[in-house]
Amino acid sequence: MIKDLAQTRMNALRRRLKQAGLGGYLTTDRLEQRYVSGVELSSGEAVFLITPTAAYCVTKKLIVAKMAPAARFMKIVDVPYGAMADGALTLIEKKKLKRVAFDPARVDFQTGELFLKHKLVRTDSPVGDLRRQKCSDELVRLQKACRIAADAFDEVQAQIKTGMSEEDVRILMALAMTRRGADSIPFNIVCFGANTADAHHTPSKTRKLRNNEAVLMDFGCFYEGYTSDMTRSWWHGPRVPAAYTQIWNLVDKAHAAGVKALRAGVRAGTVDKAARDVIERAGYGTYFFHTTGHGIGLQEHDLPILRAGAPDKLAQNCVVTVEPGIYLDGRFGVRLEDSYLVTKIGSKKLT
Repeated sequence: MIKDLAQTRMNALRRRLKQAGLGGYLTTDRLEQRYVSGVELSSGEAVFLITPTAAYCVTKKLIVAKMAPAARFMKIVDVPYGAMADGALTLIEKKKLKRVAFDPARVDFQTGELFLKHKLVRTDSPVGDLRRQKCSDELVRLQKACRIAADAFDEVQAQIKTGMSEEDVRILMALAMTRRGADSIPFNIVCFGANTADAHHTPSKTRKLRNNEAVLMDFGCFYEGYTSDMTRSWWHGPRVPAAYTQIWNLVDKAHAAGVKALRAGVRAGTVDKAARDVIERAGYGTYFFHTTGHGIGLQEHDLPILRAGAPDKLAQNCVVTVEPGIYLDGRFGVRLEDSYLVTKIGSKKLT
């Protein structure tokens, strides 16, 4: 059984608050709540108040039983429906807390206005940095999500035939990942022919696979709250154009350069530059128009972002994608993406 380390993460957050001189942190964000409580909540089901010495979940009666796994390290405060934010603010006043903060990027406008009215201070989320470095229970779930996606692809690729639609293949992938234990499928891109040059194409029910054309698939799944992400590109048919082979090999070389740069302590921008330089030197820089990668975890696009000039240093046990691509409008596109666990000396491939 996977050990739940939510209490450890909660304690780490409380230490962060103390170091920052904050009397507390309010969050309504379900991902942050999942991270520090281990409980999967929907948006609007609770408000968390975390202080350097205690943690409170202010929620409605319907959710009290759901929060039971976290009750050993959080006090569950039952309030009437619709009164959660007010209940948290009342707690702040009752406990005489000073310098309680919230992240305006993680609340809606109305809630943010209410918090400011009650003299709460703005801050960047103290949970964000903590989430980058994965605990052992998170790594187990991430590795399982990656294995589900990779094994499903191996099964489905062998079934892809001329005449299938993009939607046919999308459904096969969704079923294959679900059968292997995926909880949900957040994205599942299938592209044929010129559609492979559309980086985030929506699969079509009518676009059918022809013999001798490009295929691109970008997919992932959630397993126990954690996601995977991978992309594969290949030529369907025996007559592979020299231009496609050239671009595929170039993207593969850029991918390898990005992976080689991965290790704890390296800046995210350095990894982006390593991959991007390969493509730019070959004269295709304008055709690589997205970032080299991103973190994955509780969401499919998470911090850090591997983009040009990004100063963030990669932490040990951070999990990121490396996914360079080249997209030739009207012809074809190639993207190669895998997920990697960052280690002290390099990285470990998960997909």
